[in-house]
Amino acid sequence: MKRPTKSERVQRDLIAALGVLRQLTKEVGGNYLASLQADVTAVEQAVRQAGAGELTDRKKLSQFRAMLKAITDVNVKPQKGRRRDLKRLDRIISRLGGMASDW
Repeated sequence: MKRPTKSERVQRDLIAALGVLRQLTKEVGGNYLASLQADVTAVEQAVRQAGAGELTDRKKLSQFRAMLKAITDVNVKPQKGRRRDLKRLDRIISRLGGMASDW
């Protein structure tokens, strides 16, 4: 049986490392998306509580409108799976969370 050459070993090791990198990307990406979704859920819960059972004051109403506009102005193309779209979503979710934390 022929021993693998140095270049064959390096290639094999690189292919194995790329498999690990693919798995890490999948795991980190999944955790990142789960975190973003949890942040949206927290903002949604804060909005529900802020408007529950009482008349919403002008400041909150103004913030609600600003939040709604920010969400409706989001311009992403989910089918393309672009990093910049994730960055946009991350920024808007952070902004919404900041607004909701003021209540």
